[in-house]
Amino acid sequence: MTPLFYEKLKTRDANQTILSKVFKGGRIILVGANSPAGLASRPIRILLCDEVDRYPLSAEGGEGDPVALAIVRCSTYWNYKVAMFSTPTIKGSSRIDAAYEEGTQEVWSHCCPNCGSWEVLDFRQMITDHKVKTNSAGNKIVVVNSVKWRCPQCGIAFTEKQMRQATQEYIVTNPDALKNGVRSFFINGFSSPWLKWNDIMREFLEAQGSPTREAVVYNTRFGLSYEMPSEVDEKNLTENLEEYGAQIPDGVLLLTAGVDIQKNRLELGIYGFNANECWAIASDVIRGQPDNPATWQALDDALARTFYFADGTSIKIARTFVDSGYSTSNVYSYCKRRAHRGVFAIKGASIFGAPLLNKTTRLKDVGIFLTSLNVSEGKSTIYSMLTAGKIHFGQDIESLRRNFDEVFFRQLTAEHRVRKPSGREVWEKISKDRRNEALDILVYSLAAMKSCIGRDEKTFWENQAQTLRGESKVVQKKSSQIKSRRLDLWQ
Repeated sequence: MTPLFYEKLKTRDANQTILSKVFKGGRIILVGANSPAGLASRPIRILLCDEVDRYPLSAEGGEGDPVALAIVRCSTYWNYKVAMFSTPTIKGSSRIDAAYEEGTQEVWSHCCPNCGSWEVLDFRQMITDHKVKTNSAGNKIVVVNSVKWRCPQCGIAFTEKQMRQATQEYIVTNPDALKNGVRSFFINGFSSPWLKWNDIMREFLEAQGSPTREAVVYNTRFGLSYEMPSEVDEKNLTENLEEYGAQIPDGVLLLTAGVDIQKNRLELGIYGFNANECWAIASDVIRGQPDNPATWQALDDALARTFYFADGTSIKIARTFVDSGYSTSNVYSYCKRRAHRGVFAIKGASIFGAPLLNKTTRLKDVGIFLTSLNVSEGKSTIYSMLTAGKIHFGQDIESLRRNFDEVFFRQLTAEHRVRKPSGREVWEKISKDRRNEALDILVYSLAAMKSCIGRDEKTFWENQAQTLRGESKVVQKKSSQIKSRRLDLWQ
């Protein structure tokens, strides 16, 4: 069998490298989208661009769009071909969406077995027989019994097997693009021989309500770009405070806190979580300079409080993250003496592509662990949860002033997502005069929650639920004592 590529005849051969291979009649060159300089002085007849939605908007050094720079290299050949491939990402900034619309927009279609119309298998036309359950940890579990596709023309439903046996082909929807010689194609997961309809719809149903999970299904299964939220209606949040019925509402399995340091105060936020939702418990400001021991003692008192559910079950703050960006030495000193209480120092930054909990470093000279957070990831998660109604805010009650007022919500919604020329999406203040402490503190609390979970998230939440249920049974035996207790914890 004749090899495709020439065998190396010597130890060093500039024509045969990891990124450049010579074969009979041509050469294959691999180049990263961030550095198209590798194509300089190289004529290209066939250009293949893979996963173009992940390309930066501009190559290194501000050279411009990497796809456009590569296409320029094709000018030498009259019969050149350019092909772009990608799953779409975010609506409005998807490169593959724009390229698709310029072409013939050929969609992989199925012929309806009943009326003969040509249709694309769309998730909105799927009839799903399923059951939705929620376990004790708040995880949504969907069991899909069957999925059928309903023809939008005749209304008759067909099984997956029937549609796989139906006649299929690409249907051109924009023939005028042929004049420019541009063809484009679309196909989704429902036509894949490796994916079952039951599995696709189960993924979708379980992801509903979580925009970050929905985006994955839209992109990878439906072949559609997803519109991520970048702004939240401040007024809507302010006017829709909920009655929790107690200091802590049912559903909370874990309490965490975030602390932001300012030159004349400490700002504190306490939040409750389960596997899918978040409840804002309280927000407070501790007046005093961070170099004053009394300021930190007041924070100690706030973090040591015990909170109660309606049935008298108690819960305390499990972990606290304190921002060390200001008055760093005082923060380090405070956290070092309280690590056994779950109080840790963090440093926030915008780290492209990193998870919320980026890394934890031991500072040997100080004697503490410092956790680096990707706050951009945290803010994206928070805005997604806000849009989906997964973060709740409670009304003040007699025993607990929560302090969720207009100032708080103005800070919480102070930023929006902006796409930079490099392709990175960053969070910036909507206006320079907007403060954002409430948003930062919620990011710290979210990260504190994530840091408690470990690798097995499902088991963690199940254990939390079991622990609280066990305590609840004990408390119910002493309900008369609990009811007579004065819960004056936030005065």
